[in-house]
Amino acid sequence: MENLKLTNSIAIIIPLFLGILGIVEPISLYFSAYSTMLTGLLQIIVGIIFWTKHKENIYIKIYFLLVLTFFSLWYYNVNVNYIDELTWILLFTPLALCIYISVIIYSQKEKP
Repeated sequence: MENLKLTNSIAIIIPLFLGILGIVEPISLYFSAYSTMLTGLLQIIVGIIFWTKHKENIYIKIYFLLVLTFFSLWYYNVNVNYIDELTWILLFTPLALCIYISVIIYSQKEKP
C-alpha cells in the first residue's frame, strides 16, 4: 500500500513541480501539461493494482466507472458531436478523477 501511495504522490508532484518551474523557464509549462497525461496513466495503473488487492471496495469500482464514462464522453465529443458544454465538463473531469483516486488510496486503512 505504501508503494501505491508513493507512486500516486510522485504522479501528482511532477506536473505541479514543472508548473511552478514554468515561472522561471516557460518551456516547463508545456512539459507540465504533457506530464498530466502520465499522471493519469499512473493513476489508472495504481487504481488497477488497488482494485486487485481490495476487490470489495465500492469506491474503486465507482472510480473505474467514472474513468470509463470520461473516455466515452471524450470519444463522443471529439468524433461524433462537438458540444461546447460537454467540453467544459471534460476539461475539469481529470482533476476530479485525480482527487477522487487520491482520496480512495490515502483513506484506505492498512491491514495488519
